[in-house]
Formats: sequence, C-alpha cells, structure tokens
Amino acid sequence: MNVTKNIINDLIPLYAVNECSGDTRALVEEYLRQNPQEAEELKRILTQAIPSAMPSADQLEEAQSLREARRRVRRRSFLMGLAIFFSLAPFSFLATEERTYWLFLEAPKTALVYGALGIGCWIAYAVGRKHSQIR
Repeated sequence: MNVTKNIINDLIPLYAVNECSGDTRALVEEYLRQNPQEAEELKRILTQAIPSAMPSADQLEEAQSLREARRRVRRRSFLMGLAIFFSLAPFSFLATEERTYWLFLEAPKTALVYGALGIGCWIAYAVGRKHSQIR
C-alpha cells in the first residue's frame, strides 16, 4: 500500500496527541523522515501555542452584558404585547347572527379594568425603556 500525504494528514492529529499505536507512530515518523519539508511544517504546527479554551474576563463581561440586554428586550417586548392587548381589549366585540356585543357598552367596568391595565403596561414599558437607554 502506498502511503500518501492525505493518509498522513489524517493520522497527524492522533500522532500529535500520542493517541496512536506504535505501528502508526512508526509509519508517520518514517514518512516524515522521507519528507523533511512536511516534517518542518508539522514541527511548526506543534510548537504553536494553542489558544486557551477559558474565555478572558472581557469576554465574560461581554457575554454577561449580552444576556442582560436580551433579558431586557424580552421583558420590554412582553410588556409591549400586554400593553397593546389591554389597550385594544375595551374596544373588542362579539358579533353573532342576532346582535353585536361591544365590551365597552355591555361590560363597562371590565372595559375600564382592561384600559387601566393597558395604561399601566404602557407606563411600565416607558419606564423600562427609559431605564435601559445607554447613558
């Protein structure tokens, strides 16, 4: 069997971390002895520093800021949805074949409660938006 560069390239990761059998190690070393240019390339790759898997403090702070921003946007979106719903609820109606029922006319107290909830949600939305603006 002819050992090609592609086969050696497949074996290099195992060779580099010493996870291959003795026969495989001998095969790779023999190929590298016959091809000194590729041996130099492998040596250069193995001596490069591997980047740390541990994120830096700046990256951790950035990730925390991103999570906080996502949380605020979700909360604000939820408040806006509630505000729109409760603002429009007093004007809702039910139409049947016989009659149209308007919430505002049929149950004014319920419509007033929905309207008050809508106003409260809009106020909470505005306060949250003002609070989250970049200073």
